[in-house]
Amino acid sequence: MSRKQLSDLDFGGVARIRNLPAPVNPDEPVRQQDLNSAVEGLAWKDSCRVATQANVNLAAPGSTLDGVTLVSGDRVLVKAQTVASENGLYVWNGSAVAMTRSLDANAAAELEQAITTVEEGTSSGTSWRQSVVNFVIGTDAVTWLLFGANVGAASETSSGIAEIATQAETDGGTDDLRIVTPLKLNAWTGRVRRAQSTIGDGSATQFDVNHNFATRDVVVQVYQASGSYEQVNCDVSLPNTNTARLNFAAAPAANAYRVVVMA
Repeated sequence: MSRKQLSDLDFGGVARIRNLPAPVNPDEPVRQQDLNSAVEGLAWKDSCRVATQANVNLAAPGSTLDGVTLVSGDRVLVKAQTVASENGLYVWNGSAVAMTRSLDANAAAELEQAITTVEEGTSSGTSWRQSVVNFVIGTDAVTWLLFGANVGAASETSSGIAEIATQAETDGGTDDLRIVTPLKLNAWTGRVRRAQSTIGDGSATQFDVNHNFATRDVVVQVYQASGSYEQVNCDVSLPNTNTARLNFAAAPAANAYRVVVMA
């Protein structure tokens, strides 16, 4: 039995009305997300239990997706199909039964600016926005992009927040979840460094090649700078950690040899 409320309600600037259903009739109150949707031109959809992370067989999707065991009627955000026109919002009907597009997203107009939130799996807690407009469903690509504040970590299959690796993580070479900056790569302990120089003046038999690698753990190669470019042998010493010294029995001709120092 309903009761009419004929007096004003005063919440004292503290209490709030929560968990209202989505408005249907003109005289029903709207929620904050409804206002945001109206202002931004977005189409909020019911959440999906899981999102796909790679191409799936829509005709027989199996009993689990992204590690989540599904039950009939679960909504699935399909966002990583090899054929992008297959992406969309689907309903899981069984492991060997074809998934069907959700009734609220089986037309292009319903998918334009559509937003849904994922509840479980790798994309848990993230929201996704369909960005393609003026398309033909089932023919044109359907593209889902991360939306809002709850952006997840970037991966090889999903855009998101990328974390910069520390120098130690870069040197370790085992972390596959962070990105490397040019400076970290330049300072990587396993990086191959190379210095080169052309030597020979027709009179000198000793040449110092400064590589500035701050180590004696280097490999020095000398080869002809023309003709057949054959490697040649000479005496090589390392007088300090930044220099390779080459000594020849006879003075090389002008610019006769190339020297490469690698560390």
